[in-house]
Amino acid sequence: MEKFDVIIIGAGPAGLKCAETLGNSSLRVLLLEKNAEIGPKVCAGGLTGKDLAFLDLPDELIEFRYNQIKLHVNGLSTTINTGNDFAFTIDRRELGQWQLQKLKQFSNIEVRTNARVFEILNDAVVVDEQPIGYSFLVGADGSNSFVKRFLGFPPRNRGIGIQYIIPTERYRDFEFFFRPKYFAAWYAWIFPHRRYVSIGCGAFRDVIAPADLKRNFQRWLSDRHIDIRNGRYESFPMDSGYEGIRFGNIYLAGDAAGLLSSFTGEGIYQALVSGEEVAKMILNPDFEPVKIPEVLETKQKHDRLIQMMIDAGNARSLIFSVGALLFKIPRFANKAIETFG
Repeated sequence: MEKFDVIIIGAGPAGLKCAETLGNSSLRVLLLEKNAEIGPKVCAGGLTGKDLAFLDLPDELIEFRYNQIKLHVNGLSTTINTGNDFAFTIDRRELGQWQLQKLKQFSNIEVRTNARVFEILNDAVVVDEQPIGYSFLVGADGSNSFVKRFLGFPPRNRGIGIQYIIPTERYRDFEFFFRPKYFAAWYAWIFPHRRYVSIGCGAFRDVIAPADLKRNFQRWLSDRHIDIRNGRYESFPMDSGYEGIRFGNIYLAGDAAGLLSSFTGEGIYQALVSGEEVAKMILNPDFEPVKIPEVLETKQKHDRLIQMMIDAGNARSLIFSVGALLFKIPRFANKAIETFG
């Protein structure tokens, strides 16, 4: 049986960062991606300042930079402006390909695409009916993680995101829309890209059924007179139920670990941090994660905040409206940016 020291399932930001950190080590590493191409993912493509600082991305990969965002709460609109860039957009294919390129310098890393894992055993994974052995397994396979289910954890705090990718240059502002009538405790967004715009929304399935969310989204699009006739409809799961990182010789990273923010839906930074520190734990059993605890602390704040908004019921509109007014004050605006990413 073919065998590797480390098998990583999923070549998103977490899996690619994990592989990069294991590069040039004595370990033989296999990175498996079920899709034909690495990079493309159903995602709005928003980045935070933390993402940029961690990745040290070349300027040409960043599509748009924003030092302000527009917030809309029912009929009230406000702008948060800090004077410094804090929100960015990027094409996920280009991000994935850039991360992949960095792996080509390492002779101990093998990447396989079109490699769907059909079964996980205690010491092997089965790809195309062939078992491949491992000493360590890393699940970086997203919110619908096969590895997480193998460990016995069903999806928890299940969210769903839906969006239209519309080829247009009409939209150039980074915008969020809080409309409790349609989205309960969550929001809709407009994220501009160079050749298209992502317009979407999200919510927890337990609060709004997917069919109801889609219907509400269509009504909101109609209210905003947004033309979706040339748009591509996409939907994606979001699992923010954190169960842990390490389970013996098996690890979870990124969305698979449930590190996604339940309030903002952002998960790239958490994926990068956990991918790197999982690799460090594999390389050194005595390594104590430093950044993962910080990520979990922020995640807990977001979990409490979203639960408060869920429990607020009919008072959500008032809370969002007061927040929008407070954000006009620079001190509160800066605190909001720090809190949410």
